[in-house]
Amino acid sequence: MTEAEPAQVCLLLDGETLSAWAAAATQRMVAETDAEISLVVENTATSERSPLDALRRVVELREWAVVAAAGEVFGRDSVHLQPVPVRSIDGAEDADWVSCEPRTVDGWKVALTDRVVDRLAETDVAVLFGFGFLVGDTLDAPEMGVLSFHHGDVREYRGKPMGFWEYVHGRETAGVTLQRINETLDGGEVVVSKHVDIADAPTWGAVQRRLFDASEDMLAEAVRRLRRPDFEPEAPPADELADLYTTPRGRPVLTYLWKTARGTLLG
Repeated sequence: MTEAEPAQVCLLLDGETLSAWAAAATQRMVAETDAEISLVVENTATSERSPLDALRRVVELREWAVVAAAGEVFGRDSVHLQPVPVRSIDGAEDADWVSCEPRTVDGWKVALTDRVVDRLAETDVAVLFGFGFLVGDTLDAPEMGVLSFHHGDVREYRGKPMGFWEYVHGRETAGVTLQRINETLDGGEVVVSKHVDIADAPTWGAVQRRLFDASEDMLAEAVRRLRRPDFEPEAPPADELADLYTTPRGRPVLTYLWKTARGTLLG
C-alpha cells in the first residue's frame, strides 16, 4: 500500500450488527479518512448455554447477577449499545462478506482459518469487534495489524466491567485505549489513547456513556497515524500493565449501590 492508495479495512464481527458506539466510530473512520471497508468477517461459531449452565453462572456471579439484571431492566446505555446493521455504514454494503468458524486454542483463545487469514492479508488493517482473544497468523496478516478497543487505561485498569472500578474507586478520569494487538493480554502497541473526565459523573452509566462518546473519533485517528511513515506505536512494558479486575463481589458492589443511589438522587 502506498500513501496514495486507500487503506483497505477488514471488520471482524460476531454478527451482522455493531453496537451504536462502534458503528459511529467506524462511520467516522470512513468519513474522515481514505479508509475503505473491503472485507467483513463474521464469526459463525455458536455458543449454546443450557438452563443448568445459566443457573451455575448466576450462582457464580452471586450478588453481581442482581446488579447486572437491574442494569438490563433499566436499559443502561441503551443508546450506545443499540444494534446497528453493518451494511448501513457507508461503503460497507459493497464489502466482501466472509463467514468463519474459528478454532479454539488453549481452551479460550481463538485462531481464524487459513482461508480467512489469506483474505486478511489482502487488507491493510483489521478492526476487532468480535471473536474474542485472537492469536496466530491473523494478527500479522494485515499490513498495519489488528486494532482493538479497550475501555480503560491499560496502565491503570484492565478487565471488566468497563468503567466500573474507576467509578467505585472515585477516580477523576478514566481511559480509552486503541491498541494494535498481539498475543499478550492488553500488551499490544498503543495507537491512540485518551483520558476522560469522570469526576462529576453521577452514575456508572454516565461513566460508560462518556467512554463510548470518547471512542468515536479514535478509529479515524488510528488510521491517520498508521499511514504516517514516522509513526511508531509502543507497547506498555509488562511491569506497567495494571492489575486485572474481574466481576465485582462483596464491598465493591455495596459501594456501587450506595454511589448509584446517591448519584441518582443528586443527579
